Amino acid sequence: MTLIDAHTHIFAPAQREGRERLAARDATFAEMYGSPEAKIADAGGLLRAMDEAGMDRAVAAGFAFRAEADIREQGEYIVAAAAEEPRLIPLAPVNPALPGWEAWAGEALARGVRGFGELRPQDQGWDPLGAAGDRLCALAAEAGAVLLWHVSEPVGHAYPGKAGGITPVELCLLAAKHPGTKMIAAHLGGGLSFYLQMPEVRATLQNVWFDTAASELLYDDDSVSRLVDLAGPGRVLFGSDYPLQSPRRQLQRLQALLPGKVAFAVCGGNADTLFSDRHHS
Repeated sequence: MTLIDAHTHIFAPAQREGRERLAARDATFAEMYGSPEAKIADAGGLLRAMDEAGMDRAVAAGFAFRAEADIREQGEYIVAAAAEEPRLIPLAPVNPALPGWEAWAGEALARGVRGFGELRPQDQGWDPLGAAGDRLCALAAEAGAVLLWHVSEPVGHAYPGKAGGITPVELCLLAAKHPGTKMIAAHLGGGLSFYLQMPEVRATLQNVWFDTAASELLYDDDSVSRLVDLAGPGRVLFGSDYPLQSPRRQLQRLQALLPGKVAFAVCGGNADTLFSDRHHS
């Protein structure tokens, strides 16, 4: 069984050590990581957590920084870490609200990133259904890259970083506009999966996968099984949201909740297919 964690986050060591400096100029970073109690990991920490969990590979995603310098610093680190350690599947941070952002996106793709995210358009000040979203989706589709969206549930308790991503409604509309773009709806899709019971929504979301990141903090124990029933066993991805949660503990939890063949797909097989399916220009 190939085990892949499809949702983790790493930062450059200088960013982890400069937490206060970053928080002073980036409101979203301050909300999520401003507290000294909030965990910030680098590639070494992720690799140790992977070893502890017996994970074969992990998707290392970026953060939705506003400033180009911060995006570059994290993106360069993720690219270099993945070049040194092939077990890491790199996703680059990007901000389509910035002028000339496509140059960085193209460079990152040329250097081996497999997609972009975790995307938080509301926090960065761009419209996922506007021109910026269209350009990002077109660029990703052309490269065979994957877009990882932060999708938060519109109800329930508040927590740092809940808002600021894409809403379930916006993601459904975006998938309809860009059916050729592969997307991951993080955090069980913020409830979007419930509408897969509608045939037209199921058709619209045929290129959208759902990850389980932070599901234990939001939903009951049966939620992942329900998601598999709604989306199909081939469209759900195990994600721990490391370092927020332990990959080992979350993997054990999911494997206990899902039958063997389904667990095989969700805990690695689906991500292996999704991220190995990139075509090269």
